[in-house]
Amino acid sequence: MKKSLLAVSLGAVGLLAACADVRVGFNLPPESTVQAADLGHQVLPANDGWAATGTGTTGGAKATSDNIYTVGTRKELVDALKKAGDKPKIIYIKGTINLSTDDSGRELVEKDYADPGYSFEAYKKSYDPAVWNRQALVKGKPPALSGPLEEARERSKQNQAKVVVIHIPSNTSIIGAGADAKIIRGNLFIGKGADNVIIRNIAFEDAFDYFPEWDPADSFNTKRTEPVIEFGQNYTVPGCQDKFESDERGPQRCNGGRWNSEYDLISVNGGTHVWIDHCSFSDGERLDKQYPPVFAAPYNQPAQKVQHHDGAVDITNQADFVTLSYNHFYQHDKLSLIGGSDGLTSDRGTLNVSYHHNFFENAKQRQPRVRFGKVNSYNNYFVGDMDDHFYPFAQSVGLGREAKVVFQNNAFDIKGKVTPSDLIWVFNDGTALVESGNVLNGTPVDILADYNAKKPKLKVSTDLDWAPEEPNLLPASQVPDYVKAHAGPGKL
Repeated sequence: MKKSLLAVSLGAVGLLAACADVRVGFNLPPESTVQAADLGHQVLPANDGWAATGTGTTGGAKATSDNIYTVGTRKELVDALKKAGDKPKIIYIKGTINLSTDDSGRELVEKDYADPGYSFEAYKKSYDPAVWNRQALVKGKPPALSGPLEEARERSKQNQAKVVVIHIPSNTSIIGAGADAKIIRGNLFIGKGADNVIIRNIAFEDAFDYFPEWDPADSFNTKRTEPVIEFGQNYTVPGCQDKFESDERGPQRCNGGRWNSEYDLISVNGGTHVWIDHCSFSDGERLDKQYPPVFAAPYNQPAQKVQHHDGAVDITNQADFVTLSYNHFYQHDKLSLIGGSDGLTSDRGTLNVSYHHNFFENAKQRQPRVRFGKVNSYNNYFVGDMDDHFYPFAQSVGLGREAKVVFQNNAFDIKGKVTPSDLIWVFNDGTALVESGNVLNGTPVDILADYNAKKPKLKVSTDLDWAPEEPNLLPASQVPDYVKAHAGPGKL
């Protein structure tokens, strides 16, 4: 980033007044302090990303002794949260907590949640796009699923959600006790009205949705005339047209449709002042590669595999002032969504998020994918392979509607045929990116110049209406070793 840009941005009288309480910095906390202190009583250091804004993020650091808990089961976790309510509370996680369990600790699986009217095999047969998409299109898309099987799937989903979604109230610190703390098979949900939450030193795995939804309209397109190129494979779609004519010609021959799942590992869904630090996020033992596409061509592309996992950490619904630091994301598809839809203009002025010193390893996309938010991302380490069949590197930052991103001193080690412009995706206009100091496979790169030269019709602006304080950055050449040594649970 050019210093002159920062100086101009922060020097404007109106902007200085608006941003007096929201400047964000990047000072590294002294490691000796981190190691010596009780993690449960630690607070987010001043100037450590957007979560330090205003009141800062202290979690449950002010908890009295009667609101400090050590829990090892779902029931104990839920009981502790319920008992303390919005009072400051510290909850230490001991060992592995499986959120898909009943109060006795018995693991609940698909048959325990499934509505009597639901069957995955019947669902596939009923909504096979080769049959469903023969109907008249609605605004150029197949109609949304309807009927008894979709209603039974929805009831099944609700049955699972009542168990696996754990709502986190305000003034909460959830801390791994030791290096082996895990939360698996469920979703921590920080919703609207929840403020001041800290989550640290925990491995999160496998927020598995037993009842994913087939959306026939997702990515559907009748106008595509060129081959679809995805993950190194070419797909042509002969016979695609707007109206059904025969088995070989009609919308049932058009590509599109996706499986979508429900649960993130952590959802910051309207919550504010959230610090997520030294955690890890993955699909665990049930990797996406175990669940291939189930429909015939042209609906059998890699992107149409059955999706049982959603985001790792999604930040939506006017969530604000979030910092993610020293986390390890690996073996996962959709990592971190900021802003749920181009149409949610109510998100304007919120979704301010910082990412620093995170390790993104063999992950596919959304690192992060941004709409509306002001996001700063620095000193992160990205490792991937463009040709990996299951978790191919597809993007670091995805720039969506009105995204405004500062991207500094990040390091990429990416196998395969990769250029600087491959490191970002642009989904919509109104986006801006200022970047500097980034390195791809050991070589300094100008990501934005390469992108704008190759795709001049989708030029990305450098016109930001905000800027962080000048960060205390590591050189990108030092990022890989530093991040590998410090990111993830058990490294505090």
